[in-house]
Amino acid sequence: MKRKEIFWLIVTALFVLILNLILLGFDGFKPESNTDINIHDTYFVITNVHFFLLLSVLIFFSVYIIRMLKMNFKNFTANLIFMISGLLFIWVLTGIISIVNSHIQVTDTTEYNLTVTNNIFDNLSTVLYLTQIIIVGLIAYSGFKTGRNYKQTK
Repeated sequence: MKRKEIFWLIVTALFVLILNLILLGFDGFKPESNTDINIHDTYFVITNVHFFLLLSVLIFFSVYIIRMLKMNFKNFTANLIFMISGLLFIWVLTGIISIVNSHIQVTDTTEYNLTVTNNIFDNLSTVLYLTQIIIVGLIAYSGFKTGRNYKQTK
């Protein structure tokens, strides 16, 4: 690994830590700290570690997709970090989709007992699925280009 790539990796990790400190404070680093999210009549109690992981994956994915595209898939290490962060991002999106899908079945009743489904969560679920498909395509293309560039250098 080149020194420049180690620098980018360390700076990105420090940025994640500083942003986590700004958003969640020092309690964000404690494993027993929680955040309560109220949606309708349901409270989701989520540990701050999950928010830290979500933030980390989003930032690493964003930084390394820009680096990978800027270097035109020539940097093997940047491509590898992008593919790993992309797989982790798909994993995180799967968890978010399961939370969103749990609210699709929630229906409200009007004063005449007509059921009204919540289309916002249905649309959000569709957007998240499409995002996953796009990320899988980017990972596959990145793997193809990385293998092709790596084969040419040997």
